[in-house]
Amino acid sequence: MVRINLIPVRQGKKRELGRQQLFAFAFDLRRGLIYLPGQHGGPVDDAVLAELQSALTLTFIQHGKTRKLDSEAKVFQKDSGDNRPIQYSFKPCTWFKHQGGWEEIVDGNELSEQPIEIVGPLNPGAAVRHVAFASRTRIEDPIERALPIYFAIVGCVALSVNRGTGVLLVPEVTDLTAFAQYRPAMTPHSPRDCQIASASDAALQAQVRLRGKHMTVESIPAIHTMTFRSTPWASQQKSRVLSATVPAGNERRLQRFEDALDYLPPRVAQKVEKTTTGRGKSKKTTETTRYFWADSIVRPLVADNLARDKPWYSDFSRKMIGADRNKLSFEREGLIKMTNDNNLFDDPGEQAIIRCVHTALRSRYAQIAGESKSNPVAMKNRFNREYERWRLAFAGSKTPDQFRASFADLVSRGGSGNKALQQFWTQMLPFLRDRHWQQARDLSLLALASYESNSSKTSNEKEKV
Repeated sequence: MVRINLIPVRQGKKRELGRQQLFAFAFDLRRGLIYLPGQHGGPVDDAVLAELQSALTLTFIQHGKTRKLDSEAKVFQKDSGDNRPIQYSFKPCTWFKHQGGWEEIVDGNELSEQPIEIVGPLNPGAAVRHVAFASRTRIEDPIERALPIYFAIVGCVALSVNRGTGVLLVPEVTDLTAFAQYRPAMTPHSPRDCQIASASDAALQAQVRLRGKHMTVESIPAIHTMTFRSTPWASQQKSRVLSATVPAGNERRLQRFEDALDYLPPRVAQKVEKTTTGRGKSKKTTETTRYFWADSIVRPLVADNLARDKPWYSDFSRKMIGADRNKLSFEREGLIKMTNDNNLFDDPGEQAIIRCVHTALRSRYAQIAGESKSNPVAMKNRFNREYERWRLAFAGSKTPDQFRASFADLVSRGGSGNKALQQFWTQMLPFLRDRHWQQARDLSLLALASYESNSSKTSNEKEKV
């Protein structure tokens, strides 16, 4: 518990000074970065504060009048952990609205008896609904409710997706004393932990961190999420566009998400930037390698599915038909590990379908390699065309019959030596029926994305059939 000492002065002045000190301590600034002590259990890195401040400017204090930021950004570097420095930037902050909140809740030397207007910086999304009826459509609360709302910025967690979309985590609190102990565990402790890919991803990461502190479900039974992004009708601000709730207490869900986070973590990517100086013969080009965080494109799908109690691979077909399909090669290693993890599946038939597609595809590639071994370029082109053929066949299936026809076509072309089909066909059969055909389609596309050739396997790895 934090004790704020009061200077012994007149009673009315003491109250005013106490409120001022409370707000000054709770809403602090350090080295130009917003620092909320209630969110942290110890020392915190500037890179983390920079990421959190960026998220606050997308949620609580997104309007320019609610904060004062320098016009020029401050840039610094921090090692990612493997000798690859990542660049962080922030605009130093000198003031934000919450710091002066104590003046708005007092009337003279006493707490105000008049309702307090609740605006966006206190409750993101709150606003006057109609300017012609401002007094009727604005949100107001009595002082006993307005005062806690000022501290919502401390109790909630604001994060960002690629520093363009704000995500707000609102914990459901039943025991305020216990929450004060657990609250620091919700906050990311490293720049890597600040990388999120969706609201569900952020909520489940927070629940995993809370589980590590042995938090009881009764203390925070759920985390409510809100997503803020620009909309066509209000491009100048980030509007609250999506809301969802992720209940706590589902151990299997958390374990599966923790496995997915381990298999599909944020990675350090690099970009070569060229700078040209001089002209003519004195022209020189300098290349600089810049490192940055690149998050998984599959993990947000996994998180959304787990939050909705669906199989983690549901709707994987969407990843195979959009622009993201070109980035799946970065996820291949993680997807291979996920498809090999028995704990991530509820039915052996799910993995059997994946193995069956892997085996059939490997046979097709072996046939192509035998026919094109004298022309490596033609072999590679045929490999690519074969992959695209089955990707389009599975992803383009709109009915159970279309999918089953494509699945049977691949298996038959792969030859009669498909051990997965021979051994587990009874377990696969329920997924090929009308009720589960979309699930089988997602599994087949997941098999394509996680295919591992024999040449890429290490000597101690064996194919699981």
